[in-house]
Amino acid sequence: MQPFVFASPTDQVVCTHCRRHLGDEKAERRDREHVALWRSIVEARDAAAADARTAADEAATEAAATIASLTAEREQLRAGAIDGSGETGAALRRDLEGELVRRAERATELTNRRLDRAMVALWQVQAFHHPDARKPGACSCGKPLPACPESRILEGVRQEMRDWETRNLALLRDGKRHGLPPEHPEVAGAGAGARGGAGGGPAQAAAVRRPGVGGR
Repeated sequence: MQPFVFASPTDQVVCTHCRRHLGDEKAERRDREHVALWRSIVEARDAAAADARTAADEAATEAAATIASLTAEREQLRAGAIDGSGETGAALRRDLEGELVRRAERATELTNRRLDRAMVALWQVQAFHHPDARKPGACSCGKPLPACPESRILEGVRQEMRDWETRNLALLRDGKRHGLPPEHPEVAGAGAGARGGAGGGPAQAAAVRRPGVGGR
């Protein structure tokens, strides 16, 4: 970029660099300097291209060496993993076994949480529909047991619910994580609603005590 100052509407402004080339007698000098300028530009670009080519070749060589090293390491690891011999195979085996154990533990934990949620839902239904100790043959909801669809459904799973409740009561008494809801009488009595299990919630924590499994 060149600074130009126009003195009049018809002023012919020429940059400082080109002003010394004006005139017929300076044509040869102008051509020589222009050719030299263009040649220097071409040479600079050639040098930059050569440098870029060299850098690319070095990068390709380094990448090839890295790929070869990683390939050899992969083959070594694969061989060690297959035959199980040497430190490599033993380390891989330990890592794989540890990962399998962690996955199995996580899957077991998720399964237990799902079971807790399902059992809590059944326990809450059971709190309203269980055999009434004061009225033999009647459901706590007031209907006859044969006429109460909820009681008929629960009857087939009451033993599983009792077993689940027994296991979780033992966990509660040991101070461990359990799946009992906050409104369970023993959870509320122990003041452990905050750390209660799967069915916990503000509405449930405020609920009145309900009978345990089997109408207890």
